[in-house]
This record gives sequence, structure tokens and C-alpha cells, in this order.
Amino acid sequence: MEYCGLHIEECDGVYPPSDDSFLLAENATCSGRSIEIGCGTGIVSICLLKRGCEIEAVDISDLAVECARANALRNGLHLNVHHSDLFSDVHGKFDTILFNAPYLPVSGEDISWSGGEKLEVVSRFLHQAKLHLNPSGCVYLVLTDLTDNEAMFMDNGYEYTVVKKIVFDFEAIILYRLTLSNAGSPPHHQS
Repeated sequence: MEYCGLHIEECDGVYPPSDDSFLLAENATCSGRSIEIGCGTGIVSICLLKRGCEIEAVDISDLAVECARANALRNGLHLNVHHSDLFSDVHGKFDTILFNAPYLPVSGEDISWSGGEKLEVVSRFLHQAKLHLNPSGCVYLVLTDLTDNEAMFMDNGYEYTVVKKIVFDFEAIILYRLTLSNAGSPPHHQS
């Protein structure tokens, strides 16, 4: 597929670029050191890399790691991408963290879109991201409106803004921008 001036190949066993991928790629910005968690084909990281972002990427799937690496090379770019279960093999702090999360509240399905009945994957991500986010940094996170995202953000010490929402017949997918709450002040929503 041609996207963002790039040629991106889909790979067997890897989440194909879809509306949620495009939502993130088109509306996220990065500054400083950046990382994409769960990069899939690499489409988001490669688009941001082409725009001049200093970005690396990880995925829990070895197939996705190879797919993203090959897609970057196919476009004459070098993307540092390696295997990691969320932040398990990630070191250091980042100014921008991106995650097109497995956001459907179901379990026992494909891990690229099944986040667990209580979105355990997203909860783990939010907890771990705090340890890797610079104090003035931000997180871009794609979720569905089928869950209580705002409560999850506040429980984990984040403030949030809605960057963009795409509405479908059965749900909406939302790109959030999260920042760490100031110590001592209650987390809140900004519009």
C-alpha cells in the first residue's frame, strides 16, 4: 500500500494498517526521543521517521519486528526496532511514547486488537509508561469509546486531551494525548 509517500507491505500474522493506524500516524507529533510500542508493520514509526522524528519501535511479535524493519528499509530508512512486551526490553526515558493499543475489551482473541476484558494490556502500559516518560513528555494512545478510558487515565496519574475522534456505526476510536499530572493537583480533562 502507498501511504504518507511510503510503500508499506502488509505481512502475514501482523496487524495490517487500518483506521486506527492512520489516526495515529496523521495526528501524532513527536519531539525529542520517541518510541512506538506495538509497531505492527511500522507504518506509524516510519511516517514519523520520514518527518524527522528521532524514533524507535518495539513489538511483542517477532513477525512484526521483522515486518517493520523490512518496511523501513524498503523506503530507504533505518528504523531501530526490536522485540519487547510493552516496556520489558525498553531502556531510558522518552519525550514521546505512541501506542495503538489492543483496545477491544475481550480476551482470548488476537493480541493485536484484544486488550483483555478489563483492558489489562492498556492498564499495564499506562503504569509502565510513567516510568519511561520524561516529566514534560506526552503519550499518544488510541482507544475505543467502548471503555471508561478517562477513569483509567486518572487512576494512573495522567491528564488527557482528545486529539481526534473517528465515529463509526458501532463505536468511535479516539486518539488521546496524555501527560503526567502535576504532583499534588488532581488529574483533569482538557478540551
